[in-house]
Amino acid sequence: LAAAQRHGARLLAEARVDRVELGDGRVSGVRGLLRGEQVARPFHVAAGTVVAAAGALRTPLLLAASGVVHPQLGRNLRLHPVVAVAAFMAEPVEAWRGPSQAARSLQFCRAGSPDAQGIGPAHGGFVIESAPPHPGLFASALPWTGAREGLALLDRLRWVAPLIGIVRDHGSGRVRTSRGGRPRIEYRLDRADGATARRALVEMARLARAGGARRIMSVATPPAWWEGADGDAGFERFARALARQPTAANRVSLFSAHQMGTARAGADASAHPCDPGGRVRTDTAGGILPGAYVGDASLFPTASGVNPMLTVMALAERTARAVLADRR
Repeated sequence: LAAAQRHGARLLAEARVDRVELGDGRVSGVRGLLRGEQVARPFHVAAGTVVAAAGALRTPLLLAASGVVHPQLGRNLRLHPVVAVAAFMAEPVEAWRGPSQAARSLQFCRAGSPDAQGIGPAHGGFVIESAPPHPGLFASALPWTGAREGLALLDRLRWVAPLIGIVRDHGSGRVRTSRGGRPRIEYRLDRADGATARRALVEMARLARAGGARRIMSVATPPAWWEGADGDAGFERFARALARQPTAANRVSLFSAHQMGTARAGADASAHPCDPGGRVRTDTAGGILPGAYVGDASLFPTASGVNPMLTVMALAERTARAVLADRR
């Protein structure tokens, strides 16, 4: 933003765009509300080029509200659903200090077969990472079994090493506008992605034990526990329980920081609301809305399987190059 301002960009804070305006078959600007004051004020920006970058949960809704009609807009939502375990260590960890997320393992990032022990199921790919929680986020993520138990867990947060398994989801969901005007997310783990989530729990538990954890808890309702005193036999029972963890709603706890794919880019106009350069399509025959582009994770054709930040940056540059090429 600082670089853009140095090059002449004008920034509007607290500005919510309600729709992209169209005129004579092309983009003519945007309209919305400035919400930084006590009374919201309407604003209008005249522009022949608009790049939507409202994220995979809001970009498709903005385009739909602006009159863009494509049957795949808002569909193909990938979330990188995340499962977690809490490893209670012998010494304080204080996960909220220092680098917020400094370790990961790509050992299972590609699809794999069942493990040699006959416990962990086949999987579609996942990444193990250290989680970056502050105490408030910790508290919201922990399973709730009662006030006394919840306070006891919070009292031990200093000793917790949180591990997360980021599932490369092959199933998908959708996002559309609710009656209140907000994004309504519809998503369920399919059977294969559920198996991947269970394998991630098993491998994270093994990693936590190898790292010296005294206790391990799966983040689920209800949680499963392993105590160091349970020994090898107890750990095998624990791992087998994780391999059977139900993934229905309100059972295993799922988190998401990566939303992708709801205005995906591709050559096939019938399946992709945007072309490979991020240009917005108006129909399944390949018609392009002049001046309209997407520059965020909505463009992902499918889940990346790894943290998507660098890919988002690359796609944004690709879209910028398309904007420049169309101006020539």
